[in-house]
Amino acid sequence: MIEYILGFLGLLRVLQGVRFFLIKRKIKVHEPIVSDAEPYFNRVPGSNKIALLIHGFTTSPKEFRGLSDYLANRGISSYALLLPGHGTSPERLSIIKHYQWIEYVEQQIAMLSKEYNEIYLIGNSMGGNLALICAPYSKRIKGIVTLGTPIIFQREKFGKYFLLPLIKSFKIFQDKRYKIKNKKKMMSEKTWSYQSVPLVSLNQLIKIVNLTKKILPSVKKPLLVMQVVRDHLVSKESSSYIISKSSSQTKRIVTIPESYHVFLVDKYADYVNREIANFISEGR
Repeated sequence: MIEYILGFLGLLRVLQGVRFFLIKRKIKVHEPIVSDAEPYFNRVPGSNKIALLIHGFTTSPKEFRGLSDYLANRGISSYALLLPGHGTSPERLSIIKHYQWIEYVEQQIAMLSKEYNEIYLIGNSMGGNLALICAPYSKRIKGIVTLGTPIIFQREKFGKYFLLPLIKSFKIFQDKRYKIKNKKKMMSEKTWSYQSVPLVSLNQLIKIVNLTKKILPSVKKPLLVMQVVRDHLVSKESSSYIISKSSSQTKRIVTIPESYHVFLVDKYADYVNREIANFISEGR
C-alpha cells in the first residue's frame, strides 16, 4: 500500500514538472505591464529626501498612491518601484528567484543616490523584508519603515511543513481568498495584485524571510516598524523580532488597531501616512 502511495506522489511530482515546463515555454520575452501596476515617480522640486516605496508579494506600486501624495504635500519625493515578476502575470512571477528582487531594489537605490542625499526605504509586507535586507547597501539610506512585514507567519509550521508541500503536489497556482467581508472589493479599488499565487514563488518568499533574519543584526539605520494588532497573515511577534534583533539605536513599533494586512490603504491610512512622514521629516 505504501509503495502505491509513494508511486502516486512521484507521478504527481513528474506531472507538475511537465506542467511547469510548459508554462515557462509560454511566457513572452517582453510582457506588458498592466496600467494599474506601473511604477511611478512623485518628484518634489528642491527636495533632497526621497522615499523608495517597495510593494509586497504579488501586489504593485498602486498600494502606495495615497502615501506618495501625502509625502509630496510634506515636501518629500517618492519613487514606487515594480518588482521583477509583478504587474504582468502570475506565470512570469513563477520563474523569478528571490535574489532578483534584492538586486533590483539595490539598482533602484543606486539610481536614486545620484540625485538624492537622503533615501528612506519603505516596504509593505515582503517589501519591508527587502528594505531590511538592502538597508546596509548605501550610506545615503537614512531610515527604514516596515509595514506588516513577515518574520513569523500565522500558523507557520502547519503551512510551511504540511499544507504548502501538500498543495504543491497537485496544484501550481492557488486563488487568493479574502476572509474579511468587503476586503476584496476594497483591495481591487485601492490596489492592484495578482488574484492567483504561483505556489513555487512562495518558496522564494520564504527565502527572503529567512535572509531577513540573518541580516537583521547588521541593520543599524533608524527603524519604524508598523503592524496590525491582529494580522490574519503575519504573527504579531514579527514586529518585536525585527526590533529586538536589529542593531538600530533609534527604533520603535507603532501598532495599528483592528485592520487589514495591507493597512496602508485601510481605515487608518491617514494615521499611517502621518507617522511615516514624521519619521522622514525628523530624519529618524
